[in-house]
Formats: sequence, C-alpha cells, structure tokens
Amino acid sequence: MKKLLFYLTLFTTSLIYSQTGSGSIAGKITDKDYNNEPLAFATIVIKNTSIGAISDIDGNYSVKNLDPGVYTVVVSFVGYETIEVPNVKVENKKVTQVNIPIAAGTVSLDDVVISAPRRSNTESAVLIEMQQAKQIINAISSEQITRGTDGNAAEAVQRVPGVTIVDGKFVMIRGLNERYNNVLINNSIAPSTEVDKRTFSFDLIPTDAIDKILIYKTASADKPGDFSGGVISLTTSEIITDFTRVNIGVGYRNNSTFEDYFQSRGSATDGLGFDRNFRALPRGFPSKSQINDLPGVNTAANQLLQNNFNPTESMAWLDHSLGLSFGRVKNFENGVRLSSINSINHSNGYQYFSRQFNRYTTLNPGETRPPQWLNYIDDTYKNETKITALSNWILRLNENNTLKFKNLFNQIGENETILRTGNNFLQRGNDLFKNYLLGYKARTIYVGQFEGEHKLSPSNKIDWVLGGNYIYESEPDLRRFRTIQAADTPNAPFEMIDPASSNLFDTGRYFGQLEEYAFNNAANFTHTFNNIEDEDAGSSAILKAGYLVDYRKRNFDARYFSYLLPGYVTDNRNELKQLPLTDIFNAVNVNPNDGWILSEGTRPIDSYEASNFLTAGYLYAQVPLNKFDISGGVRVEHNIQQLNSSTDTEPVEVDNPITSVLPSFNVSYNLSDRSILRLAYGKTVNRPEFREIAPFVFYDYKNEAGRRGNSDLETAEIDNIDLRYEFYPNMGETMSLGLFYKNFKNPIENVTEITTEQPQFLYDNAESAYNYGVEIEIRKSFKDISDNPFISKLSTNINASYIVSEVDLGSNVTSQDQKRALQGQSPYIINAALGYEDENGFSANLIYNRFGDRIFSVGDNNFPTIYELSRDNIDFTISKKFKNVTYKLGIQDLLNAKYQFFEDSNRDEQIRKNIDNATSVFKRGTLFTFNVTYNLN
Repeated sequence: MKKLLFYLTLFTTSLIYSQTGSGSIAGKITDKDYNNEPLAFATIVIKNTSIGAISDIDGNYSVKNLDPGVYTVVVSFVGYETIEVPNVKVENKKVTQVNIPIAAGTVSLDDVVISAPRRSNTESAVLIEMQQAKQIINAISSEQITRGTDGNAAEAVQRVPGVTIVDGKFVMIRGLNERYNNVLINNSIAPSTEVDKRTFSFDLIPTDAIDKILIYKTASADKPGDFSGGVISLTTSEIITDFTRVNIGVGYRNNSTFEDYFQSRGSATDGLGFDRNFRALPRGFPSKSQINDLPGVNTAANQLLQNNFNPTESMAWLDHSLGLSFGRVKNFENGVRLSSINSINHSNGYQYFSRQFNRYTTLNPGETRPPQWLNYIDDTYKNETKITALSNWILRLNENNTLKFKNLFNQIGENETILRTGNNFLQRGNDLFKNYLLGYKARTIYVGQFEGEHKLSPSNKIDWVLGGNYIYESEPDLRRFRTIQAADTPNAPFEMIDPASSNLFDTGRYFGQLEEYAFNNAANFTHTFNNIEDEDAGSSAILKAGYLVDYRKRNFDARYFSYLLPGYVTDNRNELKQLPLTDIFNAVNVNPNDGWILSEGTRPIDSYEASNFLTAGYLYAQVPLNKFDISGGVRVEHNIQQLNSSTDTEPVEVDNPITSVLPSFNVSYNLSDRSILRLAYGKTVNRPEFREIAPFVFYDYKNEAGRRGNSDLETAEIDNIDLRYEFYPNMGETMSLGLFYKNFKNPIENVTEITTEQPQFLYDNAESAYNYGVEIEIRKSFKDISDNPFISKLSTNINASYIVSEVDLGSNVTSQDQKRALQGQSPYIINAALGYEDENGFSANLIYNRFGDRIFSVGDNNFPTIYELSRDNIDFTISKKFKNVTYKLGIQDLLNAKYQFFEDSNRDEQIRKNIDNATSVFKRGTLFTFNVTYNLN
C-alpha cells in the first residue's frame, strides 16, 4: 500500500507540473428547436491537438489549459456533420466565452455549425458523467452492455471495478457482502427482493430495459446514508425516438437442453410465472388445533391438498425468449413533447446440474483427513419463467419543466427439484438415502416512480420523486422428505422416514407467503451562484438541500405440516412406508385409523409483521476554488424499525428508533481538463433487514442447515475514506487508480451457532472490522495506437481490485475464531474485455472474470469455515447488423469451470485441495445463445 501511494503521488505530481496552459474556451450549447434547452454530449476539440471537451448534462463545456493564441474549434458527433470554428482567440488567464444555440440537423451561425443528439446512455456519456461527478463513481452504459452476452443487470454490472456477483443475481462491491449496498431505481429506493437477506436481485432487470448504471462508491449528503459498498443507481430506458423492435432468442445449455428433466405436477399458469391455486392452501383451510385435535378434520384437510409427491420425467426444451418494445414521440404546440417507451419480455430457461455435497466431522489429532459425515449427489433441475414489462413516459412541458412516470413489473416463477442420493454415515451408517425437494416459488415485483424536474430560474431548480414498491412472494407446498434403503437389503424398496413429530425435512409440506409494500418521497432544491463563477474551474458554486421519507410494511406468514404414523398403527407400518410416491399420502392411506395422519408443526415464530419508517434531511454545498472542486455536507437520518412476532412462550417486539448524523466531503483537484485527483470521506450506516431481526427459523435443504434471525441486532456504523486518480485521454477512454479504507463498528455478520447435530446460521453484530484495498481501471481504444485496419478497431476494458479485510467478533465469542476475513470478501477481483467493432455493423467481444477465494459460510469449533474457490469465467459474443436486423451469437461460461466449495479442515485460513475437503462441487454448463433483433422502423 505504501508503494502504491508513493507511485500515485509521483505520477500525479509530474502531471501537475506538466500543465503550462493558462487560458480557456468555455460556453454553453443549447437546442434552438426546443426553446434553447441545454444540449448535452456535443464533442468539442481543438484542431490539430488532442485537447477537447464534451458538453455536460446542462450543455456547458470548457476547454482549459490553453496557451494564448488563435485556435480552430472542431465540433462533431458520430453520424453528424463535422464543422470547424476558426479564429477563436485565447488570452492569458482569461476565459473566451462561446455560447451556441443550434437546431436539429445543421444550422449556420457566425461560421459555426453543430449537430448533436441528446443521449446519456452511451459509453462516452457515462465517462463524462464520471469525470464531472463530485463523488467517486463507476458507470456502465446501455451501449457497453449491448456489446456482450449479458442478459440482465447482474451480468452487466459485474464489469465494474471491484464488483462480483453472488448466485448470479446479487452484487458485491469491494469484497463487502451484498447487504452493504443501497439500490436506487430512477432515483427512488428499491425494495429488498429476497425473503432471507437484505439485497436486490439484479437478474430481474433485463439489459434492454437499462439506460445506465452508476455506482457511487463514496458518500454524499444528497444520497442515502445506508451503505458502505456502494449506492447503485439504475436508470431505466429513456430513449426519445420513434421505434418498434422485436427480439427473439433461443439458448442451448450443454448437459441440460434436450436431456431428461424432472419436476412434479404444476399449474396451468406456470408458464406465466405464477401458480393458479394448484399448490396453495385452499381458503378456509383448517387451523392447527383443528388438524391436530380433530381426526375427521385431519382427514378432510389432507384431501384438500394435492397428492403431488412424485417427480415426473420429461425433456428440457431450448431456453427461449420473446420481446416487443416500442417508443413514440409526440410534439405539441409551445414546445410540449410527450415521449414513451414500452416493452414486454417473456423468457423461459432450463438448467440441470449434478452437485457433489459432502460434510465431515471434526479433524482429530493425528488424522490427515476428518471422517466423512455426508456423501450426497444432488441432481438439481430448475425451470425459471420471467415476464418483464416496462412502461416509461416523459412529458416535457417546456424547457423548464419535465415530468416522468416510470413503471417496471416482474413476474417470476421458479420451479426446482432436487433428487438427493447418498449416505449419512453418522445417522444410518452405510444405508442409502434418497431424499427429495419439490418446490415452486412465485414472485410479483412492481417498482414505480413519478418524477419532476423544474427550473424556477437560471439559478434555482427543484427535482422530486414519488416512489412505490410492491412485492408478493408465494412458496406454496414446498415438499421435503427422506427415504432410505438398508445397506444389507440393496434390492428392497426405499422406505419413507416417518418423523416422531412435525418438522421441516421429514414428510414436510411448507407454505410461505410474504407481502411488502413501500412508499417514498424525496425532493431536492439546488441554488447555483452564477455570480461567483470561478474562471479557472469553469463551474459554479452550488447550495443544495433536500429530504427523504421512506415507509415499508411487511407481513410474513408460514405454515408447515408433516405426515406421521401414530404409535397405535402397528400391523402395516412397513407397508405404508414402502408405498410408491404416487400413493403414499393419498386420501386412502391418510386416515386416523390405520394410516398416516397430517400433523401441523407451525409455531408463533413462523409469522411476523414489520415496518420501517425513515426520515432524512440534508444540506450540501459545492464550491470551486481555482483547480479545486470542494463539496461536502451533512445528512441526518432518523429511522424507526419495528417488528412483532412471538416465541412459544412470549412475544418478540422490536422497536428500534435511531438517529444518525452522517457528514461527508469530497475534494477534487483538476490536474488538467483530462485528469483529476479525488479525496473523499463519508460516515455511513448499515441497518438490519426485517428477516435478520425476525425469530423465524427456516430449514435450508441444500446446505442441511437452519437459519434464524436475531431481534437484538444493532445498526452498524462505517467510516469510509477514498483516494483516486482519474485520467481521460480521449473521448470514451479512462484510466484510474484508487485506494480505499473502511472501518466498521458493530458490523452485521452471518455466524454459526451450535444447536443440535446440524449447523444453524444467524445474524449477529461483530465488535469491529476493517476493509481496505486498491482498484485500477483502464478503458482504451486502439485507434490511435496502430494504423492497422484490424487493430485500430479494437478496444479494451480492464479493471482489477486487491482487497484486505478483517472482522473482530469480540472477546466474548465462544465457538469461533475471534478474528477472520469478512464473510463473502474476495481478496482480488479481475475483469477484462476485448472488443472489436467495424463500420459495417460487425462486432465481437471477449469478456473474462475471476475473483479470489472467499468465505461462503463462517465456521465454529464444530464446523469449519467453508470457502468458495476462485474460478475463471469467459463469455464471448459476436453480432452483425444488416439494415434493420441484428443477429447476435453468444457463449456464456465458455470454460464451464467448476463451482467449488471447500471447508478449511485444518483451520489454517487457506484452502489446499490435498489437505482440505470439498463440501460442494458442480458445473452449471455452458450456455449458447442466438438472438435476432428486428427494428420495424
């Protein structure tokens, strides 16, 4: 770290002394056809030099550090006429003002002709936004996304420095668990989409619905203060043009497509992503006391449920998708314009993989390998259906007032079957188990925003947002049961294990339902002090103030049942346990006389109600001072979190109001018009999620473990420090080197507690933690490197991070190591892309990703820590455009590298395959995709 700081200082110092120019050209570009509305992203270059600028979102541009003299300014944009502006005079220590109103197409004005569209979703545009931001941010545009095989936001965002993806959907930034992120969709707080964790599932947003993604890595008073990894701001599409587009895609996954596929019977609407009351508990289903105490009701209750315990065989078809999107623009009198983009996408995908799942007992002294406990093979079959609908409307009343109404809807159906075979040596020696999980989960997610932008005067503006979120998740009839065959009778039928009492894993049927809604409102007032504009900085002082109100309400309810054989059933017990899965729990064999009985084990902790009310206000200032841009402020957040549940003996009530004062500042030093040195500090918090404070216990079949919440969780506090150097050599290019450090108080960790034979995970506060590292990013075109026609069309995007962390659980920890790395933290992350694009519509991209070994689950004295091992991932795509049709061929996970999870058997905090043991190993399979996009106009 000391060496990196030394080289960074040396490099930036040399750049400081290399700047000799003292004059500048600045001005504003406006759209003459739309009442002189600011025109963003026009390109301005000084002829015969590489010096230039691009107009910002407000139409302003500034070309700095010019020696006195007369220059020719070249203004251009791809696809538009390039015009030269001669005889622009620059004087020492003065700013030459050139304000240019332009019209669509080409317009002459005093020998100046400029043509440029308004686009904020290009790679060049987001790089300009990064350069002009006062915070440290990274960004990815829709233009960059379309070059790869990425099908959703999760796949796209992993190209950002310091970002890795967990389970194909959750974003981890700078090695921090996904819980340390905050997500904004169209400037409105997004919901947590998962029942069991605080996170947002980015795979729910298809790439064609994305305009851009910005990741704010440092705090600012005008952004939410509940984060440490980053604030991820996703903007959905705002295309302002007439178009109609149809997209058709198919996918082939090796080892899955056209292979055997197993799942239980489903609803006729599974193909639309939801269950139409086929699996759900019927209305008026008897209560727990009626089922357990009244034999007649018990029998009738079972007859209300589907006899659906036998997975049937079929064939996995090709993955397929179909999408329709269209945009329309309508211009009215007096400059009023209404634009809209609407899309609907349907996709269906299949996946099979075989997972080796093992567990071991404690490594005893003198042993080289610990004794094996579990030895299973999990044949996993998944089918996922998604319907995504987007409808965005933008009403521009005039140059000063714009309204936006944006809607994003997702319906997701996930069918999963796991057929597990193998041994549990501790429970039944060499007897053979055949266990089953038959599950279906449906989720409805709506995220909507109503936004307004109003310029009250040249110096004052207001923007506001009203947001609403709705989540409904249903997990009806999750069936988990175990069968066994004695080792000494290998030809005997498998017997159903009959439990002594109702539980979640033997003859179990689980029904869970969650409903959550949220409303939020935020407003910001910005005053620009145009009268104290700094000539060298080329920007104005700004004072900004605003507020946020966010209210969330969640209701969660679960019930579970098991089939038991009463003690008085003695004559035919073995026969009942050996019945085929199609018959074993049917209406005939479930009766109170000589068969199975249905028993409900639901406890009070299986339901909870929770709410969260957040109010926040802030004051923020931005002041240019010569080559410095100084910004800072303070944000005050008052949060009230409440939860009501109950144990078997007493109520569980959480009422946790807390006020957080969160100062922050960012300092940027403009070494030149193309290089910046940034320093930032911010205090942030990390609050518990509802599930983390709920006493609800859930059985994790895949990992043979329980998970529960902790009502005593406290809010974590984090101090964040960042230093970064940024260099923008040419339009669309950037190079950056950054350092960061984070110090945590009361970080929330997922830890292990000793209960019975199986491990159980819960959430708890550690005493402290720290996290520091270095990041580097290079986006470079080869066009100015070589005259070779092929090489000049190449470009590269490389980023890498090296991260160190340590968490201290405190001196009171009893069953675990007091100090270790943060859970989920990767010691290094590498992303690299090489692209080719020519003028004939052909492009090809090769993308590589790798992360270092990271802790998957934290161990204790009984269960060693489990690490997810690093793997190499390569994606490749080629596309070709013929007039209105674009063909794209993609290969995801070209290497089909293994997913490997190893336990640290000898507890030396490193994994060596010749010593440590694999707990989970599988391959997901390489996916080949072919997409055709047809633009109708």
